[in-house]
Amino acid sequence: MAVTVPATSRRTATTPARRTAAATAPALRAGLALPAGLAALALQLTGRPAAAQRLQPGPTGTGRRLARLLLGLPLDGFALLLLGYAVFNSVRNFGYPIWYLHTDYHQAWGGPTMAGVWAVHAAGWALSLVVLLRWPARWIARGQQALTARLG
Repeated sequence: MAVTVPATSRRTATTPARRTAAATAPALRAGLALPAGLAALALQLTGRPAAAQRLQPGPTGTGRRLARLLLGLPLDGFALLLLGYAVFNSVRNFGYPIWYLHTDYHQAWGGPTMAGVWAVHAAGWALSLVVLLRWPARWIARGQQALTARLG
């Protein structure tokens, strides 16, 4: 998958929402490269190369697309695992009051109130997400981009 790392500058990402989207786009693209690659290969094998190229830009023949899928499997699998871990723990930590409201949260981090517990868990996980998705996901995305360029 042709993964591009967007250049974030003051002119292109002015609002916090745009900066967040620009920062998470490489992680999402990298994390979804394996399912996109499998779907693109299936489309290529069923005789729909234009749809495969739209889904996963990059190598154009069946052999090259298969080579990209197989050679990129370690990077793509790790990226999918990283994205799954981030999504699972995001739901778990940001939804802390939903999951743990009926438990004894008075001794939890940030206790004795549920607001304090939620604030500590949400802030801690937000910081972890910045570290988790900012650098490792970009490194993986650059590796995927280099592999795609080499096979393209």
